[in-house]
Amino acid sequence: MNQFIYGFCACSLSAMLWPSLVPIGYLPMVCLLVVLCLKNASFLAGCLFAILWLSAFVQCLFLHQNTEKPQQIQFTAQIVTLVSQNSDWISFDARLIPQIQKRPFFEAKALDNVQRYYRLTWQKPAKIEPGQIWQFTARMKGISSIQNQGGFNQQKHFISQHIIAKGRVKQATLVSSEPSIRQILMDRTRPVLQSLPQADILQALIFGDKTSLTDERWQQLRQTGAGHLVAISGLHLSVVFGLFYGLLRLVSRGLSLQQHGMRGQIIMVVAALITLGYGYLSGFAIATQRALLMMLLLVMFSLVKQFSHSWDRLIYALFIVLLVDPVATLGAGIWLSFLALGIILLAVTPQPLSTTSSAHQPNDTPVNIKQQLMSKWSVLWQAIKVLWSIQWRLALGLGGLQAILFGMVTPHSIWLNLLFVPWFSVVVIPLTMLCFCLWLLSSFILAVIGAEPTTITNIGSAILTLADTSLLPFVELLRLSDKLPWALLPISEQVLAALLFLLVALVFIYTRLASVFDKRMMVFCLGILCLPIGLHGLQALQQRDVSTALLGTQWQMHILDVAQGMAIVMQQGKHGLIYDTGAAYGEFSYAKRAILPFLAARGITHIDYIIVSHDDNDHVGGLSVLADAFPSSQLIADFSINAHTSVPVSQACRGDIRWKNVDIHLLPNQLQNGNDNNNSCVMSLTDGHSRVLLTGDIEALREQSLLQFNANLDADILLVPHHGSRTSSTADFINAVTPQLAIFTAGFANQYGFPKADVIERYQQHDIAILKTGHVGQISISFSTTGYKIATYRQDIAPFWYNHLFKFGESLKAE
Repeated sequence: MNQFIYGFCACSLSAMLWPSLVPIGYLPMVCLLVVLCLKNASFLAGCLFAILWLSAFVQCLFLHQNTEKPQQIQFTAQIVTLVSQNSDWISFDARLIPQIQKRPFFEAKALDNVQRYYRLTWQKPAKIEPGQIWQFTARMKGISSIQNQGGFNQQKHFISQHIIAKGRVKQATLVSSEPSIRQILMDRTRPVLQSLPQADILQALIFGDKTSLTDERWQQLRQTGAGHLVAISGLHLSVVFGLFYGLLRLVSRGLSLQQHGMRGQIIMVVAALITLGYGYLSGFAIATQRALLMMLLLVMFSLVKQFSHSWDRLIYALFIVLLVDPVATLGAGIWLSFLALGIILLAVTPQPLSTTSSAHQPNDTPVNIKQQLMSKWSVLWQAIKVLWSIQWRLALGLGGLQAILFGMVTPHSIWLNLLFVPWFSVVVIPLTMLCFCLWLLSSFILAVIGAEPTTITNIGSAILTLADTSLLPFVELLRLSDKLPWALLPISEQVLAALLFLLVALVFIYTRLASVFDKRMMVFCLGILCLPIGLHGLQALQQRDVSTALLGTQWQMHILDVAQGMAIVMQQGKHGLIYDTGAAYGEFSYAKRAILPFLAARGITHIDYIIVSHDDNDHVGGLSVLADAFPSSQLIADFSINAHTSVPVSQACRGDIRWKNVDIHLLPNQLQNGNDNNNSCVMSLTDGHSRVLLTGDIEALREQSLLQFNANLDADILLVPHHGSRTSSTADFINAVTPQLAIFTAGFANQYGFPKADVIERYQQHDIAILKTGHVGQISISFSTTGYKIATYRQDIAPFWYNHLFKFGESLKAE
């Protein structure tokens, strides 16, 4: 059985790298293989069962999702949690309630037993609260999101949270408004917390509600690596369990003079039930459910004493968590939780009991006060060493894992978490829960005796002030982090890979595996592992891109997936050129969401030129963000940019530019009174071997003008004008360009229906290859003296099953 569980866990954890899942028609065959291997090859059977289980689970999660176009549907759902809100819009997650209707047996079971959620937005909504049940009419679409290197992978996050679609509410009718106990407690506690300076953090710690955290607070949490402290996780649940377990033991000792054999087990069960109540209070989010399940399993294993070794308990807990929720591996929480537990088990070694304990000494032995003090100091010093051993390993291990998961390094998180984690574990979380319990008890008593609501609120504020005060050191350090240098450092994928190789070398040295192998061979292997970081160090000294020189690649062009918009990055080593900046909507910007993370992942630190084609939001929206991030870059535009940035225009869109190995020709606009689209900055790039034509949003009139003035339009690669609109891509223009590849920058299932089918057909009639950013994600083209090579995000850069396109809704059958 152990081999089966080990195989299941190992294969499930590797699901992050699977290219695809097993189609539903092959699942019975995989099930048969599991049965055949179960007796003589249990490890292999566990691996096959993991493949079977995850594939079946995802099939159940995404039943009948076959169409690209958004659909307006009616459904009943329960409000689970509020995600964000402003004056006009609110975003929330709702759990689907299956409707009673005739369905096939297996389909009905899948809908009833797999939790499925929608991410909904609602403009000027009615007052909604978690726990309410509504009947919604909403325009829904799949969870497919933009896909670029370095960017936040929203669709992977949605899958890990069981969110199967996103949409916009059109109409809604309230079905049930009976508030839950949690909502009643939140409503009663909110006025109490509003008077406290750290109300946002306390609300997150008690109820798991992080909607009150401001952007400034989130930035401070990110740059200190302290975000995990305000998200209900295994740390919080473990502290709550330990707190009440300790209190109950103290109370039982005070009330009972005789020891009872079952007393410890009863106390453990009660403490676990209280922790379960805390999980309910925090909203039972998917991540909280996993952490709670893991902790309760460890408690249960301790009670039955079935698995005596700590590692056995950990593996069995992981097995059951993955059995209950196979997609848990897509979230960061399970990796951080189990890595933390693994580090603790490695750092803490059981200490044998002293045979000279005072409990075994004769009663007439004289008491030596000095020896007692030395003994207590020895115990205290040993506890301090164990705590330090755990903390530095946690800081390094979790910091390294966060760098892998999020592409960011927070250097100060190491020493800050050495302060934060013990302070939260020993002071903040216990004090907050004790104050909250005392407030609940006092408010109940005051309500029974008929006290005024203002009196109850004032007393509650006075009680919770103690918890608020305990957060002052934490908040002051958060504010200090704004002034610290190198608070948040993005790490490129090349550097991350080099550091991973170095980490493997250090693990070999730390575990002394060299003694097992031939020393000369071991030195050679360690040298190979350290070579990547050495090359990057040499690159930093010489200020040139060694990796690019070694590969023989002259430059790259990256067409980013920024939904319905355009953003293109040209790269030569650490230098870049940006053509268009994507859209922005209020505080949201694709420059922040996609372009800046991509530049960090690719190691691009210098932007020499920012060229904006024209003054449409989907092309110029991110200009202010990029101009602030790269103030020394030269800005090229043919329109007034005062509304977007104070950086002056360096050059109009005309003339020639020599950008390192690439010649750029800015084609002048010959139209006198063209519209905004026709005034787009058209540019041609060539390295002497390949040619690329960027056209912005030009329409048929500008295309005709370019042809009339004999512009050199011939190109190997064409960025199709106006995202594939019918207003562009005339037959004469396509004949003049004669590209080998046509790229459409259009969002998946966008509201305009770009690119139009007849426009695509025009290019296909000329045997021109077609790529669409909304379908393949980021498109990276590497140019060299031998031509160019194409790589797309979904198919080549990160070809994993969770990066495939996820559609929504059943395809309508033709009558």
